Amino acid sequence: MRQTLRIPKRLWWGTAVLLLILVACTNAPPEQAGSDAPPDKAEAAAKYADYTIVTLLPRDAIPAIDNPRFLSAAAADEFYDPDELIIGVELDGDARAYSVPLLSSHEIVNDTVGGRKIAVTW
Repeated sequence: MRQTLRIPKRLWWGTAVLLLILVACTNAPPEQAGSDAPPDKAEAAAKYADYTIVTLLPRDAIPAIDNPRFLSAAAADEFYDPDELIIGVELDGDARAYSVPLLSSHEIVNDTVGGRKIAVTW
């Protein structure tokens, strides 16, 4: 039986970002010591003329969560791992916990906490 390796989406994105950073760092020319003056615009344009901006996703391809639903603490204890990363928000006694793995596929949650509109991003 042949097994298929499934790579989690957040690992794939992290690897892609790391690869882009490494490529950018290895293609960057060495800095000149003692040069604090900014390069002129023509020099900067020539320096990056061979670079191409690559867009991986079209605009608004990752939907925000606009009306989040929440579990009780007891239900969340059964559903989520005890070590799962969260982003916690508490305003005026109103508390929310946002799952980082879930945010990795949505990136933005628009919510109201403690009567205030907030945006949670990851």
